[in-house]
Amino acid sequence: MRKAILSFFVLVVFCLGSQAQQLPILDNYLLNPVSISSAFTGKYYTFQAIATHRSESTGLTGSPVIGNVNLDAKVGKNMGVGGGIMLNKAGIFRNFTVNLNYAYHLQLAKLHFLSFGISAALYQNSLDVTSVIVSDPNDPMLFNHDTKSESYFNVGASLLYNFENFNFSVSFPLLFNNKSFYFDEPYQNVLTMNRNIFVYSNYTLEMNEDWKLKFDLLFRYTQQLPWTIEVSSIVKFQDSYWFGLMYRKPSVIGVTAGLAIINSIVINYNYEFLGSSMMGKSGGSHEISLGYRLGGTAKPKKSLQIKDYAR
Repeated sequence: MRKAILSFFVLVVFCLGSQAQQLPILDNYLLNPVSISSAFTGKYYTFQAIATHRSESTGLTGSPVIGNVNLDAKVGKNMGVGGGIMLNKAGIFRNFTVNLNYAYHLQLAKLHFLSFGISAALYQNSLDVTSVIVSDPNDPMLFNHDTKSESYFNVGASLLYNFENFNFSVSFPLLFNNKSFYFDEPYQNVLTMNRNIFVYSNYTLEMNEDWKLKFDLLFRYTQQLPWTIEVSSIVKFQDSYWFGLMYRKPSVIGVTAGLAIINSIVINYNYEFLGSSMMGKSGGSHEISLGYRLGGTAKPKKSLQIKDYAR
């Protein structure tokens, strides 16, 4: 079983290859890594549901607005299932995605675990050009000035290694390149979202019984687009209150804060400064998440106690 999982994942790596469009950027992976790696599905909670709303570059016309809901649950001892929906609207573009996740968790040794995840996604992208004013009415993208919509099916795969308080994951959310029915060059990727790579790691340092320091690192790569890297550090008190700072290449600085209530309800807020080039033009990016969790792996110590994805 272990050999088959590793062989399949090596094959996945060699599937990478052509043009791609960026998936929406969310900070909720700090609270729920299932959103970027299906291998986390059902690993740390019996059941959880996380809803996220994000407004980017507030104050600017046509700035992105993203809504996302993720659910996952344990099935038996070694498996997890889940899914999610996402709506992303930015200017004349609109994306709606539905996905299903499955994960298998394998114990390699006493404190070493390997998790393998797969996902299936159905997404619909649309382009509304009814109100666009251009100098060249013969542009093929704007032909007939109507709303164009396309639907695609894709699959993804991910691998997660866990040792005590350390997690390392490599994820391919979309393995295959979908071809547009409307456009060839140069607009063949206008309505498609193709291969992306996420490399994610976190580590939690337990300073004493109440205080922890959590570090997160996320690298994402999309072909023909600049790679990005995000680093964050979060201080946690009794796993019930947390505050942290984050940085995203090239010039985004953010803060995150949250709390857990009655061992089940979790609330998290992120704010991002968009750099000196946007000062006075945008109110920054705001993201809020609300979640409900059952059956965390932590041993309850006090009334406000919840375990995050950081062992």
